[in-house]
Amino acid sequence: MKFTAHNILLNNGQKTMGDDSILLSDSAVWSSIKKTVDLFIPPTAGDRSKMRVVDLGCLEGGYAAEFARMGFDSLGIEARAENIENCNYVKDNLGLSNLNFAQDDVRNMGNYGKFDITLCYGLLYHLNDPAQFLKLISECTTKMLLLNTHFAPERDVRYQLGPLNKYFIAPIQKRTRLFEHQYNYRLSPITENEGYKGRWFKEWTPGTKKEKIEKLLWASYNNHRSFWLTKKELTKAMHAAGFNSVFEQFDYTGDLFRENYTQYYNRTMFVAIKH
Repeated sequence: MKFTAHNILLNNGQKTMGDDSILLSDSAVWSSIKKTVDLFIPPTAGDRSKMRVVDLGCLEGGYAAEFARMGFDSLGIEARAENIENCNYVKDNLGLSNLNFAQDDVRNMGNYGKFDITLCYGLLYHLNDPAQFLKLISECTTKMLLLNTHFAPERDVRYQLGPLNKYFIAPIQKRTRLFEHQYNYRLSPITENEGYKGRWFKEWTPGTKKEKIEKLLWASYNNHRSFWLTKKELTKAMHAAGFNSVFEQFDYTGDLFRENYTQYYNRTMFVAIKH
């Protein structure tokens, strides 16, 4: 059993990733999430045990566990068997009755009822229908969406060069970081999908065997390419899905992620609220 992302302190004193990594519970990422939740749903607002949280694509269960520690009824949904094995190991060790996991495609989240809070962390940019998925999230979420995702840059000349970027510029920049102020993801030129502008990203080659996809822990599960909305289009899609207010949160970098992470990797954290 190997953990690749979530360093969780278990009841037996074990840390799932050892002493060389910061605990997820101590990280700037979790601190930013917790502060936001406390702001909009303070502990004095009511019995959190009656409020439900879902972590979509929960990986190894770290965030779902922290929500359970806050007192919420917490569910993590994860498709890959290897990750679910880690999640259940965490659940068994922590002994939290309000922490549960389901091995399922996140597109089936509607089968699990309504949630007060949805955490969508590192998932949306792995989907080929992000706008439709935001609508599904909205249908299942009554109060708040916490969305941490990559977005497509509106202007980047490299992505207009097609094979020249894919086979020449990108490999050189990967090795040398030469003239690379933003990471080169080998995205497509700007195009439109679901009525929104963005760029396509290749997840894996069509025809890849399911056994291999199962082992690609940092890739999509059911679609071989994903669509990254531009930042502006992302906010439009969240509003269109039914969230009244959308904010951007900046204080999640500094330990797990370096200070220029948002600029270099074209990634950010949104807080979308219904009111």
